[in-house]
Amino acid sequence: MKSKLLISLLLMAFVASCRAQNQVEITTAPQGTNAFEDSSVQFSCEAQKTGGDDSLDIVWVKSAGGSVTPIDDSTDSRFTFATTLTAGAAKSNFSIDDLRVGDTGSYKCYASNDPTRGSNPVSEPTKWQTAQANLNVYAKVAINQTADVNITQIGPLELGCQVSAPGGDLTVDSVTWTRNGVEMKDYGNTEQPNYFLKNNLASGSDGGVYTCTVTFNVQSGGTVTDSRDITVYAFPRITSHFRKSVKYQEGETVTLKCIAEGYPTPTVKWVKDSEELTNMSSRMSLFMDDDGAANLRITDLEMGDRATYTCSAENSIGSATLDVLLRVKDRLAALWPFLGILVEVILLVAIIFYFEKRKSDDDADDEDDDDDAPVKKKSNSATNEKGVEKDESDVRLRNVNA
Repeated sequence: MKSKLLISLLLMAFVASCRAQNQVEITTAPQGTNAFEDSSVQFSCEAQKTGGDDSLDIVWVKSAGGSVTPIDDSTDSRFTFATTLTAGAAKSNFSIDDLRVGDTGSYKCYASNDPTRGSNPVSEPTKWQTAQANLNVYAKVAINQTADVNITQIGPLELGCQVSAPGGDLTVDSVTWTRNGVEMKDYGNTEQPNYFLKNNLASGSDGGVYTCTVTFNVQSGGTVTDSRDITVYAFPRITSHFRKSVKYQEGETVTLKCIAEGYPTPTVKWVKDSEELTNMSSRMSLFMDDDGAANLRITDLEMGDRATYTCSAENSIGSATLDVLLRVKDRLAALWPFLGILVEVILLVAIIFYFEKRKSDDDADDEDDDDDAPVKKKSNSATNEKGVEKDESDVRLRNVNA
């Protein structure tokens, strides 16, 4: 009996010892990094259970200068922890804001599901799985950037970052420029200590937040970056090209499109005869395109729609306007020239007919007068003279015969 009892106790102890083992695997380890003071960093650690039924726990420990200390939300107001638990797994994110040089050190992620574990993994290293990330925090290097500027007209724009010699373990590796997060080509000087970005034809579309990012090589390995922002404000500029007046026919549909650029992005609106168009009629609508253009559409044009329409663009530093005269033609406008020509032709034909008719009547009257008139003396005289001449000839002939 005693032997059986002893065997049972030994089996129970073995099972308990097996259950007490840490059955956890770290699947994502935190990554070491370099950073400048006043910036922020975040470490992530993920672990998964490989056995056991007990809950999974993740804690963080800082090791620096021979001191090893567990850390949590109460350790420093700059520390933030966020842990997510799922079935058989856990993820913990640890962030440090407003970094200081004194935050340099090793940060370890401990994970365990050992039911006999305590709250301090440093004193029970065999009951925890661990992964480490090294953090190096450097004093900021002086970077003097160009002050914020305004673009009032198309012309050259030059922005600069002057980088002081970093010294110590740091050397300048490269300088890059972005505008609103989009990398830009550097047209300027790229030699230390002055780094410039040049644009010879800057306009309203070139406004935005420019960021000069300096990358430093760290002698012990890796890199560290720092950046400066420069805000370039741009007065609104209307890029739509309108004729001073446009002509449409009554009943047609017209769409006036206004595109403006600037920074901050200007607000675009339409004004009719100095009055902003807000309460649209059933024939008039205002809509925006994906490119930010403001479109004024008028359907079934009427003669009363004839007016001066103004596109107005405005932001916090200025405004711009552009006028267009909308002229509305009558539906029969195209017929008026033809009708005018037709009337002229009819009048001309009538006048010609009238004068031709009058001339014909005058000629007929002249012929009637000639028929009724007596024989002219001149004609009779001529006849008599001929007759006399004939008689004289006869007399001479008789004389000869005699």
